[in-house]
Amino acid sequence: MIYFDNSATTFPKPEEVTANTFSFLKTSCANPGRSAHKMSIESSRQVFECRFEIANMFNINDPTDIAFTKNCSEALNIGIFSNLEENDHVITSVLEHNSIIRALEHIKSEKNIEITYLNPDEDMTITDHHIENNIKPNTKMVVLGHANNLVGTFYDIEKIGQITKKYNILFMVDAAQSAGKKNIDVQKMNIDILCAPGHKSLYGFTGTGFIYANEQAKVKPVLYGGTGSFSDDIYQPEIMPDKLETGTLNVVGIKSLLEGIRWINSVGIDIIGAKENALAKYIIRKLIEIEGVTVYTPLNDELAGIVSFNIDGLDSSFVAGVLDLKYDIAVRGGLHCNPLGHRYLGTLESGFIRASLSYFNNMNEADKFISAVKSIKSSSDLNI
Repeated sequence: MIYFDNSATTFPKPEEVTANTFSFLKTSCANPGRSAHKMSIESSRQVFECRFEIANMFNINDPTDIAFTKNCSEALNIGIFSNLEENDHVITSVLEHNSIIRALEHIKSEKNIEITYLNPDEDMTITDHHIENNIKPNTKMVVLGHANNLVGTFYDIEKIGQITKKYNILFMVDAAQSAGKKNIDVQKMNIDILCAPGHKSLYGFTGTGFIYANEQAKVKPVLYGGTGSFSDDIYQPEIMPDKLETGTLNVVGIKSLLEGIRWINSVGIDIIGAKENALAKYIIRKLIEIEGVTVYTPLNDELAGIVSFNIDGLDSSFVAGVLDLKYDIAVRGGLHCNPLGHRYLGTLESGFIRASLSYFNNMNEADKFISAVKSIKSSSDLNI
């Protein structure tokens, strides 16, 4: 199969990730931080090393400011619910994932918070000028993706971070579509809260993610219980990461994330990002040449390996099904957990087809994909 659904989760995982993780599972996997025997200690060491590697990748000064979560959605919810209070104002955009939108709207339904949804420029980006022009005296937080999952455009979060620092506003970044393919420096970019999944472009297994929060940001537990620390106390620990890591950690998933980051470091983030960017732009240029195909991803200088489009007159989910069953190509059709973005693009009713790439895709696969789209567009017989 040609797998073009990497924005949902990457496939395949690097061989080093699966081999080293399964070896650990067979030989050393125990409950980290709970016992003093060597298997438990080894499991704890893997958790520590993963935390350390995340800190190195994103220039986080203290690895204990990182807590593991089961996905990016959980991390985003923790960051949002921990920091917004009555009468606060938050700035986000119409291009954000429902992990942000639904959390904000839920708080709005319970507390008197104000939400500003920014529309992007023609190149589908949000800029520092958008942010600065919408700051109010009660603005508490800016919450944005680094790259959006709809059309794969990057935002200049370094410039946005300069604005949030200037006005002493919390800056929370959703790195679900960028971590592992574009460099992120939380110090240089003035990021207060960073959230990411482990199973996308960090090449770990599903069920993994993390949240980083600096001293300016609050984090509140969503679960209470055993942490393997302060076991003589009936109250949840107040220190990070213990306060957020209740119950047994997904140590196998964390090991896979550790191996994914090590693999990325061996290849190079810039090399990975450049390969995906070049392939995405190649596909966009070819799709634009096909009459009756509407492409929603703009030809920006840098893209996050996402190409979104529709074939005029055909349902996007149907096209995705034909690509799967007839051409053995995996894409995603329909809506993409982003109702405000689809409304902005005029695709809330139709959705669209999203092809999302990884380092392991190649030009030959791109050409087969383009040929399949041409065949579907020109075919009068679409029986599967």
